[in-house]
Amino acid sequence: MFAIVEIYGKQYKVAKGDKLLVNSKIDVAEGKTIKFENVKAVSDKDQSLFDSNDLSKYNVSAKVLEHSRDSKVTIIKKKRRKGYQRKRGHRQDLTLLQIQSISAAKPKKTAAKKTVKKTEDKK
Repeated sequence: MFAIVEIYGKQYKVAKGDKLLVNSKIDVAEGKTIKFENVKAVSDKDQSLFDSNDLSKYNVSAKVLEHSRDSKVTIIKKKRRKGYQRKRGHRQDLTLLQIQSISAAKPKKTAAKKTVKKTEDKK
């Protein structure tokens, strides 16, 4: 079973046990579990779900393994014969996730309320 889930504006194809490197820092401590409810598609061996009403029941839970930073990207700007040069650097925050499960939320059982009719005795 695999799912396509949207995490911080990007879509990822995930399955149970996969390790996923996300291009942003998620504000959850390492070792904690996080749930993603924005599931775009779910596919099993014999069926695929794409309907938003059916997918609203599904969620993906993942464990945060590590927070890190990507290697440095150097940005150089230069205009020839003008004496203009700028050198900047950027390091992207990364989060390593391990997918724990892809599951459908169980429907809540609603308790039937018993209505009690009051009868008045007229004498």
